Amino acid sequence: MEYVIRFLAEFEVPIYLVLGIVALVYLRRVLVALEEKRGAIFGLERAAAQRKVVAATSILVLVGLLTVGEFIIATFLAGELAQEPTFATPTIEMLTTPTSTLPGVVPTDATPTPTIYPQAEIEGINSACINDVLEIESPAHLDEISGVVELVGSVNTENFGSYKYEYSTMGEPNWQTIAAGSGTRIDENLGSWYTSDLPSGEYMLRLVALDNDGVEQSACVIVVTVASNQ
Repeated sequence: MEYVIRFLAEFEVPIYLVLGIVALVYLRRVLVALEEKRGAIFGLERAAAQRKVVAATSILVLVGLLTVGEFIIATFLAGELAQEPTFATPTIEMLTTPTSTLPGVVPTDATPTPTIYPQAEIEGINSACINDVLEIESPAHLDEISGVVELVGSVNTENFGSYKYEYSTMGEPNWQTIAAGSGTRIDENLGSWYTSDLPSGEYMLRLVALDNDGVEQSACVIVVTVASNQ
């Protein structure tokens, strides 16, 4: 029964259309039969026309009753059916075996993550200062310097061939090589920088690692301020 009610409610509009078409067909038959009855001369003709009127009228009454029934079902019964509460079927929860999570074990041979060193962050300037790999320890980033400056740092990159250190004014870089060296360095003296002839102001200082073919691998860039040498 519930299925029938849902079906009639779901197809309410098509059912109304079908009933309307049937009603129009039999209404026309009633009108035709009445016309025949009025034009009949003999009694048998009138009786036949009357039977047609009765039959067509009966169908019209039936269609009307079906329309009313469809309206009641679609409007009231289907609405009450939709409002009936539904109860969830209880489910039995399967027993689960608790699992314990072992604390993470750090492998003893894990490679430590290189420490990023304080360095210049200037748009368009590539800098990759890494502690004990490629770094300028002294002077430090943003230090003020003057006179003869001893550079201390590390150059220990892969496929290392040699290194050089350069300076440039701020803005568009125009690197001027100060000096170069060979052999890896770790927290060691890299060379000297004579700043006595430079105008006061901020400068970029970079340490560049090169491979055996003299191709630049990476660079560490810091910013220092040259104080007045007057």
